[in-house]
Amino acid sequence: MFNTFNMGVGMVVIVSPDTADAALAALKGAGVEAYALGQVVSGADKILLV
Repeated sequence: MFNTFNMGVGMVVIVSPDTADAALAALKGAGVEAYALGQVVSGADKILLV
């Protein structure tokens, strides 16, 4: 199902690691339910869902 459907992830905002806390605080301050979803890293050309 992960290959076909959204699986509940809505809008995604990508920010640098050093601004992640400020971005989360700003979103939560605006009444947006926000979470850190993951990180972008170099890899072996594959996707790992954990």
